[in-house]
Amino acid sequence: MPYHVDELRREEPFPVSPETNEHAALRFLVANHDYGFTPSEIAAETKITEGSASKTMSRLHEKGLVSRSQGAYYVDPERVESLKHRLESLDAAVDLFDDAPDDAYANAGWEEQLPELDPSADDDSGYSDSNDGDPIDAETLVADSDPERRG
Repeated sequence: MPYHVDELRREEPFPVSPETNEHAALRFLVANHDYGFTPSEIAAETKITEGSASKTMSRLHEKGLVSRSQGAYYVDPERVESLKHRLESLDAAVDLFDDAPDDAYANAGWEEQLPELDPSADDDSGYSDSNDGDPIDAETLVADSDPERRG
């Protein structure tokens, strides 16, 4: 029996949200993957407070994203590239939404700015329907709009 693709690719969502202490700590450890760091050292190198660093590192360890040895946390060398790509994807998504213009539909009255779609309604757009409802092919539309093609 064939399996649906969704059943074959049951990948859990990435357990770290952007712009959190976990994200900052994991990003730091991935960038410095040749070394292990104590929570105090991670706090000193990131914007995480020293009081939050231990809890943050414990959560990352519980989620299986970092390893721990002799009080230092590090990223398993075999996982560095995949974690790096996941973090880059998160950052790209954040950047996409930060750079996107505000949602025009969130403004009250947006529907009033739409052109009228009813052909029998008064049209203030300046467009005149000269074909009396008959379909127009693309060449006719282009010829009508391009002064050089009108003959």
